[in-house]
Amino acid sequence: MIVSHQGQLIFLKTVKTAGTSVEIALSRVCGPDDTITPISPEDEKLRISLGGRGPQLYESPPLRAKAFNHMPARRVRRAVGLEVWNSYFKFAIERNPWDLVVSLYFWRFRNVGAPMPFDEYVAGPAVERLAETNAKVYRIRGEIVADRICRYESLGADLAEVWAERGLPGSPELPHAKASSRPERTSYRTLYSTASRDRVETVFAAVISDLGFEF
Repeated sequence: MIVSHQGQLIFLKTVKTAGTSVEIALSRVCGPDDTITPISPEDEKLRISLGGRGPQLYESPPLRAKAFNHMPARRVRRAVGLEVWNSYFKFAIERNPWDLVVSLYFWRFRNVGAPMPFDEYVAGPAVERLAETNAKVYRIRGEIVADRICRYESLGADLAEVWAERGLPGSPELPHAKASSRPERTSYRTLYSTASRDRVETVFAAVISDLGFEF
């Protein structure tokens, strides 16, 4: 999570949506009074090497509550206070749910020689946890509270618009953080059966309906 007072914006970080890359890009235009939450040690090294600021001002105090990675919107609101929450531009990123689930699957089993069959994984609780985690990042009581939901599929263009609208300096050059564990050129569609496709559609029904994702 990042709070930029210069840009008067709050970045709400979802899971498996290039959020760490966006945090690194944003940290390069943050000032000494902005909130930046920690990322992994490896990604922190990348952030510093690219001229970004490291973690700062995420503790309580100065915030009303400690900020952390993938922080739910309700808790962000409490941490920054209503004045900042209500007046700042808030944005998050969403990804096609079927592709999102495949990304998490390969990340989950990146160090496992014989991973769980994909259909079995989708039938389990991990898919519901993923949907719930991301929903809470930019929804409160089911309602979207972010002013903009950028799409992972068009992130470069969407982020450039945010940069321009908020008057941030330079351009949002996104580094490649968190090396992919997914086989190259793997289309998410090839992994799905009818049952697993339908389960993702059910679990992510609100995202699909609100943002118009299709299989």
